[in-house]
Amino acid sequence: MRRFAWARQSRGLDESGSVARYVPIRMNVLAPTGFLLALIGLPLVAMYFLRIRRRRVPVSSLLPWHNLRRTEQLASPFQRFRNHWLLWLQLLILAALVLALVRPFMMTAEAPFASRILVIDTSASMAARDGDPTRLDTAVGFAQDLVERLGPEDEALLVVAGPTTEVRVPFTRDHGEIRRALGRLDASEAEGSLREALLLAQSLARSRSDVEVVVFSDGGRQDLSTLDAAAVPVRFVVAGTTAHNAGILALDIRRSVVSDLERQLYVTVQHFGPEPVQGAVEVTLDGRLLGVRSEPLPSDVPVGLVFDLPAEQSGELVVRLDVPDDPLAADDVAHAILDPLGRRNVVVVGGDALIARILASDPRVDGQVMSPGLLDLDRIRQADCVLFAGPVPDGVDGLSYAVLGPYPGGPLRFGEEVVAPDIISWRRDDPLLRFTRWDNVFVGKARAIQDTAGLVPLVEGEGGPLLLAGRHKGGRVVQMAFDPLQSDLPLRVAWPVLLLNMVGWLTDDPGRGAPGAMIRTGQPWVVPVGGDDLDEIVVVGPKGRATVPVVGGTARFTGLHHLGRYDARGGGRSWQIAANLLSEAESRIAPRKALGLGSAPVAASSSLATARREFWRPLLWLGLLVLSLEWALYHRRRTA
Repeated sequence: MRRFAWARQSRGLDESGSVARYVPIRMNVLAPTGFLLALIGLPLVAMYFLRIRRRRVPVSSLLPWHNLRRTEQLASPFQRFRNHWLLWLQLLILAALVLALVRPFMMTAEAPFASRILVIDTSASMAARDGDPTRLDTAVGFAQDLVERLGPEDEALLVVAGPTTEVRVPFTRDHGEIRRALGRLDASEAEGSLREALLLAQSLARSRSDVEVVVFSDGGRQDLSTLDAAAVPVRFVVAGTTAHNAGILALDIRRSVVSDLERQLYVTVQHFGPEPVQGAVEVTLDGRLLGVRSEPLPSDVPVGLVFDLPAEQSGELVVRLDVPDDPLAADDVAHAILDPLGRRNVVVVGGDALIARILASDPRVDGQVMSPGLLDLDRIRQADCVLFAGPVPDGVDGLSYAVLGPYPGGPLRFGEEVVAPDIISWRRDDPLLRFTRWDNVFVGKARAIQDTAGLVPLVEGEGGPLLLAGRHKGGRVVQMAFDPLQSDLPLRVAWPVLLLNMVGWLTDDPGRGAPGAMIRTGQPWVVPVGGDDLDEIVVVGPKGRATVPVVGGTARFTGLHHLGRYDARGGGRSWQIAANLLSEAESRIAPRKALGLGSAPVAASSSLATARREFWRPLLWLGLLVLSLEWALYHRRRTA
């Protein structure tokens, strides 16, 4: 592609209606060697300077023609140029053909970029049916249109922003490869990370000087304000038009507060449209209807529903939300694997006799005490949960356990010692602290916490948190920042209640195949398989099967990108889990009006502003039209 000197400055309006910057508009050609065809014009013009050859006509005498013949022999073989309409028409035909052959084009609206990074959002919200027919189809159509307009020397790169961010096609001038990759894109049923995709695009853009990032998305709900807006030019092409959508945001199965032999299903749904709607929630277990609720769903207000689940029932639990004209199907269904309630297998490493007696007093708990010197990791991995009354050994990642003191090996990092910290507050609504009081508990000494590792403080003291809980490396973890034996907690009723609450919360972990096992799509499923004799397991999901290696007695599966049930098998054992979207960010599908990159928001556009306009087709038609006119004039002269 060559760029010639002809250019002018154009000033227009940007998408927001403000005056855009001055940008050059240049006339370019794709095949400059086609100008060589213009050399045909030289012999064409020369023919009109040659004398006209006379026709031979028999006459009765040559005497009158001798003088004329002698005069013509002394004259030049070329005649003076005379104006011919046919010559001008033929030169016009040649000019049109030459210009059509070199393929002139013009880049308008903004300066052209030699390289483009295409970022395609494939998160769950891009499956909303308010596009062509979906938002992803609309985004792919925009991207295909942009690729069609690229010049032969322009290059492009394709980044997919789905549950994982990946470069689907590296920088290439093979535009057909980009188009084929775009045609194979599918919307996932998980959250996407547009932030990670933009960070990756900005990093890749550093290898090019003339590059633009084009984002095809509905905008998502992530905070992009910390990104560097000046790092690389960014254009945002928006897909989607509606904000109307309702979805299931939360699903939880808990033991009933009335009877520990029964369970309850908690469902939270929400409508995000401007007007309230009527919705229906249906709950089935292996196809059998358990309950239906019809509820009004106000605008942008969560609605909670509770369904009773008898303890003896098991199977695949499915919850469906029905709202008229709902555009997104991924958040209208949720699954859970419901197992019968059984005894909880708990291993206590270290500890005193009081802990063993507390666990033995509960008929739902099958407790086993293990000495730290006789630690058996295989036995620990097979337990439902573990209580460590001492240092935590290596190899427990992905398991659910509690650390009953400020011992090393757990997720927390401790600082200096705090003497006799007063308890300031505790979270009364948390299931771990249910039926416990902490206002008069005396703690002799505790350790300050330097790193909580993402755990949530439940009991706060003067020197910092004293009890924390949360998820860590695929399992549930509870850790105390003080030794219970250096407090009066074991002398209170709160101690046995706290221990049994810990066991209940740890063994109801949905990430480890416990009753009601479920996980959010896009998150890894950590399966503790135990033993060293198993090298891999097979996972069968809604979209097929995959083989997952076992490392250190744990298998980590990262392919839960679609809703439904996943079954894992290996070594004669099996595990089940259900994957659900349960994401407010994906259910809130109202498209963004701008991407808030740093202090310079990028306004959304519903079309591509840059276009490569070629003119060879009208030039070719012009040549054919003039050729027809020249043919008509020539034959008119012959017949005149």
